[in-house]
Amino acid sequence: MKLAPFSTLMRHNSQPHDLAPAVAPSTATATFDFHTVTWQADGFGFDATSGEFFTASPTALIVMQALSEGVARPQILDRVTAHFEVARSTAERDLESFFAELVHIGLIEESN
Repeated sequence: MKLAPFSTLMRHNSQPHDLAPAVAPSTATATFDFHTVTWQADGFGFDATSGEFFTASPTALIVMQALSEGVARPQILDRVTAHFEVARSTAERDLESFFAELVHIGLIEESN
């Protein structure tokens, strides 16, 4: 399977976020917890604690599920390259860009 764009993650209780370079900052709180989000195979994620729900592209879904499980970045990269036909260097670059966007919209901290 070819790598789907990382750039599709929509947060549905506030403004939708297209994770492209021109994303405006979010009103996300620093208390967002991936461990409270349940992800479905179709890319639907629901946080029963906050009531927020998300939709994710197939590639973003792998990343979001891994973050929910507490998986480290190198292992997330392994999952992406195992699942999609993509050069490791390309996946690594795209994954770092995706993490930067997650930081930008307030879903993860810089150190994650």
